[in-house]
Amino acid sequence: MLKPMKRKPITVLGGGIAGLSAAIALEKTGHQVTILEKTKVFDPIGAGIQLGPNAVRALQKIGIWEAVEPISSSPRAHHFRSAVTGRLLNEVPLGKEYVTRFGQPHRIAHRADLHEALLGVISSKEAITLKMGQDVNPLTLKGQVIAADGMWSKTRETLFPGHVPEKLPVTIFRAMIDVPEIAGIDMSCVNFWMYKHAHFIHYPVTKRNKLNIVAVAPEPGPEAALKNVHALPRAVLDKIPGFTRWTAAMLPPMKQWHKDNILLIGDAAHGTVPWLAQGAAMSLEDAAALMDTTDPVTFTNMRAARCVRLHEQTVATGKIYHYSGFKGFARDTMLRMRSQAWLIERMGWIYRGP
Repeated sequence: MLKPMKRKPITVLGGGIAGLSAAIALEKTGHQVTILEKTKVFDPIGAGIQLGPNAVRALQKIGIWEAVEPISSSPRAHHFRSAVTGRLLNEVPLGKEYVTRFGQPHRIAHRADLHEALLGVISSKEAITLKMGQDVNPLTLKGQVIAADGMWSKTRETLFPGHVPEKLPVTIFRAMIDVPEIAGIDMSCVNFWMYKHAHFIHYPVTKRNKLNIVAVAPEPGPEAALKNVHALPRAVLDKIPGFTRWTAAMLPPMKQWHKDNILLIGDAAHGTVPWLAQGAAMSLEDAAALMDTTDPVTFTNMRAARCVRLHEQTVATGKIYHYSGFKGFARDTMLRMRSQAWLIERMGWIYRGP
């Protein structure tokens, strides 16, 4: 008779996407996992989420793609558009050629559905315990600790007091509405509208028959920043009864993600703004990397350079999105002239994974 596996205990701080996926990955590699979540009840976030090929690959490695695939869908293409002229500048088809190039599809899901799918996997694992309402001091915890407590991490604040998120001069505004029919806009695509000092994106969350909208603009908000856009994007904005505000912040790159028995992962270690839709993907990649090593030094060496590069490119891309005048004209001209293959390959280093 085979003896049961002797599991090594490990604690995960945070019950978000990073924490839950990390817990599943750690259980799969022989750990007894305890998840400590600060809130008493999860508050489902009503927002869409993009899962690029690298995120899908990480979900597959962790062994949770089968739970996530049914609640996700694939958009037809990614459309780059001018909010000044309404013009479609170029597109990236997300079909067979794209999947062949990167090995996996580009998927869309509702964040709450993804979180629920992860919780479903957690509930089936005897070696994972989820404890709610646990606002603990991380320094009092024994054994190895994986801190996945988000951009505003209490753990990071405790370990590295001076390293705090940097707020941006824009705010993120989110909304979700019924999918409208607007002539001239293909609602089956990820549509990206660029404007001076602001941009917004919308894509269908097909499993809920909803359109997810994310606008990035200075205060007082999209109503003022985007009031003079072309009639086509205006038709979308006029369908939105109101937005939910989110602070736009990023974490300056850290040289060290660990101290003593505690390792930071996800947004707690490398939080960045979502201009390239890679925040959740980087957390999922972190979780998958824990299957290769939980040694803090080795893990940081594996992950840091990629996350820093992504952060730098994300910040630079955000500035390009908001160009106006001659710079905006040059950007739009470049997008019209570039081949679809060039546009696809621009994200190739990200989508092929670490």
